[in-house]
This record gives sequence, C-alpha cells and structure tokens, in this order.
Amino acid sequence: MPTTEEVLRPFAGEMRHLTSALNVIASDMIRDRTLAKKLDDDPDYFRKNYTVTEDELAAMRERNLIQLYELGLHPFLLVRFAGMMGILEYWQSLGAPGRGGGWPRNV
Repeated sequence: MPTTEEVLRPFAGEMRHLTSALNVIASDMIRDRTLAKKLDDDPDYFRKNYTVTEDELAAMRERNLIQLYELGLHPFLLVRFAGMMGILEYWQSLGAPGRGGGWPRNV
C-alpha cells in the first residue's frame, strides 16, 4: 500500500504553481484592494515584498491577461484580477460576451 506522501507527491507538484508570486499577489489583492493601486503607484512595493520577476510585474502592470495566464496566474485569480483592474467593464463596453452583454446567462 502506498504511503500518504507517495499518493500526494504528484498532486503537490502540480499545485506548486498556486504558491507562485503571481498567485500570491493576486490572492493578496483580493483581500486588500489597496494593493491594486500600489501596482501602478509603487511597483517597488512588490519587488520588496514578493519574489515576483520583472516579467510577471510588467504583465500585471500592463494588464496583459494572456501573458499572465502563460506565466501561471490561475484562471480563477486571473478573472478576479481583471475585475479589480476594470478590464471586464472595458470588454463589456466593446460588446464582448459576459455579464449583461446581451448574451444568455447560465441559470
């Protein structure tokens, strides 16, 4: 019979990305909305307090959702990040599908 460690090792390896700096920053932003403003006003705060790379920080500051996804930002956190940064409202104003965009809602 496999040990608990043997059973969980593959799962732990796959889930390691959830503790990446990108995911930690996005999670912290959900809890503390003032961090979203710091992203633009004080990027050094993130350099000092997180192990974020310059590519990750640049993608967050540029609101580059595709690059953030490619860098490993979890899809759930990506949507929350987009909402905090006003990106979803921008997409809706362009007529993109989503809440209130005239598309049928899942009920």
